[in-house]
Amino acid sequence: MPTEIDLLRVNGLTLSFDDGAMKKDVLKQLSFSLLRGRVTALIGESGSGKSLTAQALLGMLPQEAHVSSGTILFEGEDIRTWSEHLLQSYRGGQVGIVFQDTFGTFDPLYRVGSHFQELYAVHAKLSKSKAKERALQLLGEMQFPDPDRVYRAYPHELSGGMRQRVQLGLALAPEPKLLIADEPTTALDMPIQADILRLISRWNRRTGASVLFITHDLGVVDEIADEVLVMQHGEIVESGSKLDIMTRPAHSHTKALLADYASLSAPNQASLAIGSGSIVKVRDVSKSYRAHHGWGKAKSQINAVRNASFQIGEAELLGLIGESGSGKSTLSRLLLQLDTPDSGSICWCSKTEPRRSVQWVHQDPLASFDPRWTVAQIVGEGLDYGCKLSQDETRARIKHALDSVGLGEEFAGTYPRQLSGGMRQRVALARASIVQPRLLILDEPFASLDMTQQRQMLALLRHMNERQGTAMLFITHDVRAAMLLCHRVMVMRQGEIIEQLPAALLPHSDHPYTKRLLAAIPGFAHSSNKKITKGVICT
Repeated sequence: MPTEIDLLRVNGLTLSFDDGAMKKDVLKQLSFSLLRGRVTALIGESGSGKSLTAQALLGMLPQEAHVSSGTILFEGEDIRTWSEHLLQSYRGGQVGIVFQDTFGTFDPLYRVGSHFQELYAVHAKLSKSKAKERALQLLGEMQFPDPDRVYRAYPHELSGGMRQRVQLGLALAPEPKLLIADEPTTALDMPIQADILRLISRWNRRTGASVLFITHDLGVVDEIADEVLVMQHGEIVESGSKLDIMTRPAHSHTKALLADYASLSAPNQASLAIGSGSIVKVRDVSKSYRAHHGWGKAKSQINAVRNASFQIGEAELLGLIGESGSGKSTLSRLLLQLDTPDSGSICWCSKTEPRRSVQWVHQDPLASFDPRWTVAQIVGEGLDYGCKLSQDETRARIKHALDSVGLGEEFAGTYPRQLSGGMRQRVALARASIVQPRLLILDEPFASLDMTQQRQMLALLRHMNERQGTAMLFITHDVRAAMLLCHRVMVMRQGEIIEQLPAALLPHSDHPYTKRLLAAIPGFAHSSNKKITKGVICT
């Protein structure tokens, strides 16, 4: 039975998927509590059941899911017995939700402001003027320098990180009793991530509300959590206070997660060779856009990229870091010829034809897939253009590509909606690598991956680089990953490349902006007093 300090309690929850041919338990006898006023982190590898657990708590399970046993008690009442009308009031009103998929949250036909208007009309009965006032205040708290522009924007006009911040603002708007945040900082750069973590912590302390924070970043767990739940294969294998879990883990899986985090926090000691030639040379490239603000409103110019100059060498691993909205993704679109520069030149060397020899791994993999296609069709699409392979050869290439990213042949017949966020990201990498490009442009490729998968993907990217000579432009918010993987790192701010230096020298940069990016890494400020060894964080 729940106690007075339990806001939500799960007892013996078992969830199965039944496709008619077979029944499989995906959540097994889950039992845990979310305490009032506490931040509980739910960690585990991709596919362990974290997001399904959140969906169960919201009463938003897919049709093929079946709860065979257990109760979900919110303030002592089992939500499984509630009507759809009560559940609608519960979702978004009593419980705020931040999903991992930013595109799927918004109606693309409506501006951001309309989403706030609808939310306040349903849950707070506010007038349009009062709703706009509250929405602009929240957008300011989400660290937007121009809340009014964001309020008028359509979702597709915002970067992934900006959409994630808007989604968090929508979740907090009705002042819920519980915030369920499924990877809410994956698309955010380090300074904004630090600001958002502080905002959630302040909101938690001010309101006494509870937070279920689903994440794969143990640095974030160390920064924000009070309690920790560890999931593996649909089961809670360990739970306890943050101090106990991070410093005295008992389960082997928890120790493995901490060890993977330690390996990703270590400096890059690999000796990576770079070819002597260049693949592409960029000289003084600029790109601006005209922002439209509706009828009768003045248009403004956004300088997305300003006088960018750099080159990418043969087999070079080049990192590109910077805050959300700094122009990183625009620069990648210019290289891919999806946009044309206003000025400057992009010169491809050695007869490189970008349409054939350059591949892109999109920041939001689900938005880049045809939802009607299977994984095999998605991964093998590139082989349809000029490869002239037999069906057996095509199947073998697809199998090899899936194996290389840690997905077995059994995933070939599945659809994107049936995969976790981390699995979709691996499918995107398999699709890009199957045609053996000379240059791979990776736009936030690790945002949806847990620590174990990040380590595996880093090893895969190094393997592609060493064996195939594939050069890569690695666009990321994760400064640690850039230092670990890359030869060189470029730092971008407000459309300008302000610094280019070897990855090993990045922690010693004297530039104030780069130092701010480094200082915003979770745990960086007190890293001198903390180390990670043998799967344990030691203070």
